[in-house]
Amino acid sequence: MWLSFLLILPEFLLILLGSLIGRISVFTRDFWAALEKMVFYVLFPPLIFLSIVKAKISLEAASYFLLVSICAMLTAVVSAWLVNFLLKEDQWTKWSIFHCGFRFNTYIGFAVCNQLLGAEGLALLSLLIAVWVPISNVIATLGLIRAASYKDSVQSQKLSKAVKAVATNPLIVATLAGLVFKLTNLDVPFVIEEILKPLGNASLALGLLCIGANLKLSDCHHYRSLVLLGSFQRLIIVPCICIGVVLVCHLISVEASVLVLFGALPTAQSCYIMTAAMKGNAVAVADLTSTQTLFSLITLPLWLSAITAYFL
Repeated sequence: MWLSFLLILPEFLLILLGSLIGRISVFTRDFWAALEKMVFYVLFPPLIFLSIVKAKISLEAASYFLLVSICAMLTAVVSAWLVNFLLKEDQWTKWSIFHCGFRFNTYIGFAVCNQLLGAEGLALLSLLIAVWVPISNVIATLGLIRAASYKDSVQSQKLSKAVKAVATNPLIVATLAGLVFKLTNLDVPFVIEEILKPLGNASLALGLLCIGANLKLSDCHHYRSLVLLGSFQRLIIVPCICIGVVLVCHLISVEASVLVLFGALPTAQSCYIMTAAMKGNAVAVADLTSTQTLFSLITLPLWLSAITAYFL
């Protein structure tokens, strides 16, 4: 347990540093928004691309891992839907926070996976992200359209825009490019690789700083039950689902570890941006995403201890 806590401590100290820096007036909200875009569009894709190209994994063998993982995460979607019945909130709020129950924080996932599982783990995580992002985004969009309908602000173009955003997602593009190089046995030119490496390495630290700067707790007292129940579902129930699926489907050690780690991640900070853009209850989502990030400082070491004890 203590070793697992030490494993994630640097990541959470970077998040704390980002939160402290974010309070300095010289670093405005526009600055953090621009930095987050640079990480997402410029720095993070090279990390995903190289992790796939350099990984010593069989794509044929990974197909079973992906199938099992998607089944596990679809079960997580069902659990998020069931939890909504327990919430004593209006339908607008319930459907606004629905997608927080199955989306994930990419930067924390990659940072922890890099330390715990190395290159093979990063490659498997990249593949899982590439498959789950479009599925989860479409489900999230449908949920937010439902939320917006309760405020009479639904727009028919929302789903088509979401599909376009998924198709041009730099993480998915980077994964597909990596798969092309992997399947065709193409070598990345030395000069290009030496440029991509530092870009990818910089993405993790800057991404964690952005998480800290974007932590928002606006009305936690009002949404106390929502925050507690939503965090329990995402940080406890979903990892348990993944462990159950791993045991039933007999995944090998690294694959099992990646899936359980993926299930144990707090939800994505981008949930807030998506919810606000689609006229959902952005305040409730901001409270939930930020609280999950803070709670994961306690829950992640527990799940990492389970991973190292039973799967590695």
